[in-house]
Amino acid sequence: MGSPLFNWRKTAPLLFFLRYYLFWVLVFFLQRLVFVLYYYSQFREAGPEKMLQAFVYGLRLDLSMTGYFAAIPLLLFIAQQFTKTLFFKKALKIYTWLLLLTTTLISGGDLGIYENWGVKLNYRAVSMLAHPAEAFETSKSAPLLVLLLIMLAQLVAAGIIYRLLVNKMKIPAGKLLSHEKIAYSVQLLLIPVFIFLSIRGGWQQIPVNESVAYFSAYPVANHAAVNTPWHLSSSVLKNRHSGQKNIYTYLPAGEAAERVGHLYQKYSDDSTRFILTQQRPNIVFIQLESFTAGVIQELGGDSGVAPNMSKLIGEGILFTDIYASGVRTDQGIIALLGGFPAQPQTNIVNQPEKLEQMPFLSLMLKKENYYNAFYYGGELSFGRFNAIAHRAGFDQIVGLEDFSDAGLFNKWGADDKSLLDKYVAEMQHPAQPFFSYIITSSSHEPFTVPMPTVFAGDSHNEQFKNACYFTDHSLGVFFEAAKKMDWYKNTLFVLVADHGHHLPGDRKFNEPARYHIPLIFFGEVLKEAYRGQKIAGMGSQTDIATTLLKQLQITDTAFKWGNDLLNPSRKPFAFYTFDDGFAWLTAKDTLIFDNRAKRLLYPLEKSFGQPDSLLTTGKAYMQILYEAFLNY
Repeated sequence: MGSPLFNWRKTAPLLFFLRYYLFWVLVFFLQRLVFVLYYYSQFREAGPEKMLQAFVYGLRLDLSMTGYFAAIPLLLFIAQQFTKTLFFKKALKIYTWLLLLTTTLISGGDLGIYENWGVKLNYRAVSMLAHPAEAFETSKSAPLLVLLLIMLAQLVAAGIIYRLLVNKMKIPAGKLLSHEKIAYSVQLLLIPVFIFLSIRGGWQQIPVNESVAYFSAYPVANHAAVNTPWHLSSSVLKNRHSGQKNIYTYLPAGEAAERVGHLYQKYSDDSTRFILTQQRPNIVFIQLESFTAGVIQELGGDSGVAPNMSKLIGEGILFTDIYASGVRTDQGIIALLGGFPAQPQTNIVNQPEKLEQMPFLSLMLKKENYYNAFYYGGELSFGRFNAIAHRAGFDQIVGLEDFSDAGLFNKWGADDKSLLDKYVAEMQHPAQPFFSYIITSSSHEPFTVPMPTVFAGDSHNEQFKNACYFTDHSLGVFFEAAKKMDWYKNTLFVLVADHGHHLPGDRKFNEPARYHIPLIFFGEVLKEAYRGQKIAGMGSQTDIATTLLKQLQITDTAFKWGNDLLNPSRKPFAFYTFDDGFAWLTAKDTLIFDNRAKRLLYPLEKSFGQPDSLLTTGKAYMQILYEAFLNY
């Protein structure tokens, strides 16, 4: 053991931080164990397997939180090397006990609110401390004495673990020999790399987020897996500006609600056009990455980019005036699958506790005995897709890890052809009826696709069109393969973009053309009379779930932000949001309002009919939408 390789001076820094990591992982394990035991009765339906899996799926967030906690000790450790005063262990002990007290309080608070709120401790709960009376009333039902005893027991256990793992570890002091200095230097370079990787969850493209802990259709199992301090920190950072106050209050609450209510009022005569030959068709919903109307010839876009979609349009139904709700994929999936409009400055998908209160099209269909499958070729942590898919009741969830290396082409994962090929291969004899939600990605930047160039040139316009052409080509191959499946004749295909794009043409960030997207219904389940039709009338992504449920004659009252696109009696309009503003579109008028500047961006002059009324309606919509976001 006299070899320099085993010299305790050389191994001390790295070994010490590994022990410190293990200490916090065990603390978080203990806190998770307390949560599981405290709410053991809620695991009866989920079963013991899910309960045990919570400890496995929670590990990545535990390591991420530990990485944040270890950053300051690393700085203190480095500072110790430049002074003769041996302050590190004492400073570390004080720092760690402050964190222990904080995390224990967080753990106890989480136990206290979960039974009544059904969510992890979050910004909303902490913000109640600003109103002590309300907080006290809320906490009355919690067994405070029991919680205090639990927290005390956690602190005692953590203290014992700290003493065994960290406190007894010796930190070398005094002069180091030359070869020891080299070893020390190497380790001090490795430790920050290790901390950085643990914080972001590895080298993968998307940093770790809460969705990695979402593995089950049972919320309590997911909540057990989520690291509570990590969740609370994330919730505070994301909500510290918006808080629980409606920052878009323009009108008296009653007036705003009345204006919005008129937009979705029930029709006196139900004149919905029923376009399907059967009431319970299979549904394959394809969410197309960035597929703006600008690449669809039938919508005034560039020709030759999407020839296969043109064929679908010729045999299906094209809705000509549909607009995206926002500018991001995660906003699009919530608008399409959950029927909830995008919000400026924040995003409901970043708050799992809000997601769990939302309706989802897939959940509605699951109640009607549909088998649900979710397919995406990239990392499921992107856009919190994993959390969304579990919450939305998908029986099968396919992501990047389900593809071989042969199907990977760019940083987003499997290309669209590989994705669609896999879907067909795995859907040879599915249980029917089924609902499949497929998300493409090849038309996302950087537009690298496994296909010879079709549109010559190196500009972003040509690169984007080439990527869209590849997606369109992949769809052509997909439909040819799907036609050979037994289920094809019983299936409705819905194709719609997640959002628009500034290309081709470099459109402005708030310009309506940037949000204009295609919506196509296609399949042999369409009645002959409707095939090849184009249906006009302003509409939004949030109308699609309502429209589909109406066709299936399933009650759609949970979807409060959608109109039936196939009912001529509806009030046609589109609404979308950008950074801190919104647009309101009707057949006659376009209005774009910048909330930050408190002025109209378009029109610059009030040169259209009833501008004040339209602006007031738009403001009322924004106000009620944000209020709904806060109340979820």
